Amino acid sequence: MGKFWRNKYFQYTFAFVLAFCFISFPRWEAEKADIPSPLLFAGDTLNCSIMLDKTLKSRGYGIGYLYELFQRFEQHQKCRIQLNIVEQDAMAQWVQLITGKIDMLVLNAEKDTVPVIFEDEVVSSSILDSRENVCVVRKDNYNIVQTLNYWFPYFKQTQEYEHAQRYHKSYRIADRNGAPISRTTISPYDAYVKKYANIVGWDWRLICSLIYQESKFKMGVSSSRGAIGLMQIKEAVAKTYGIDDIYDPEYNIKAGISHLARLQRLYRKAGADSTNLVKLTLAAYNCGEGRMKDCMALASEKGLDPLVWENIAEVIPLMKEEEHYKSDVVKLGRFNGGETLKFVELILERYGQYCQTVKE
Repeated sequence: MGKFWRNKYFQYTFAFVLAFCFISFPRWEAEKADIPSPLLFAGDTLNCSIMLDKTLKSRGYGIGYLYELFQRFEQHQKCRIQLNIVEQDAMAQWVQLITGKIDMLVLNAEKDTVPVIFEDEVVSSSILDSRENVCVVRKDNYNIVQTLNYWFPYFKQTQEYEHAQRYHKSYRIADRNGAPISRTTISPYDAYVKKYANIVGWDWRLICSLIYQESKFKMGVSSSRGAIGLMQIKEAVAKTYGIDDIYDPEYNIKAGISHLARLQRLYRKAGADSTNLVKLTLAAYNCGEGRMKDCMALASEKGLDPLVWENIAEVIPLMKEEEHYKSDVVKLGRFNGGETLKFVELILERYGQYCQTVKE
């Protein structure tokens, strides 16, 4: 097994395609014409897996960039590219590629290796981003990377590509001395948050604070309980809102906001006022409405108004004590709710910072 760029076959493929792109075809000026690549895949569906390495999972916004890149390529080719983020064993992904279950495999050219048994069966695209990600296909699908390699240099000259560079920016909220930084953006996903914020009727900056708390805007993170992506939403929950692909950053955000809206409607219908509504909704988003129902029931049993957040915050610490969690009104048993209390506190605190430093 060897690194992509130490493999002579890949070096040859890369050199050939690069020569094809820059010598065989005339240079193009972005302001004068559309990208003149042939539409080889119009109407087709191409299945592409993005192999999740540690860098994509926990650093930067690389998954968001790759999703946007392939969406632009999809639009240009008038086809459908079904993207999947995978964390499975690498060999399993190679087998899926070779056997035709997927058409493309995106991986890191520096860190991932080509199994020796497949070296003569695949070809690679040129590098797609600063993190050395490439697209690999079977030899019989060479026209995919040939088209991608021809399209990509032209795409890099467009405003859409410049817009996609937001995934490579820093989004610090404070300088090295801890002083707030005034700015107009919070994350590369601001446009998606603003697009769907009206579903729940919240300030988009409040939703961004929630997303930061859930994932620090890292699309590749997942929890042991099956929560995925930016808003740590479960696939089954997303499906209730008609959303199938929560690996797509945009639809992950839409699913999360839709869930917030449903929880908010629940507590508004119960009679919660505006002062308490957001806090109750945030708490339920973190611990689940079943746990919140238990906390509210215990609050009521103690003669407290269950729709006042301060009362719920007073009851939550009691939920880990046997005399309380074994109460007849508590259905889900013991609950260590310290995380939920901190969750609400930190989101609102960060939201206050955003309101001071980020334009509405």
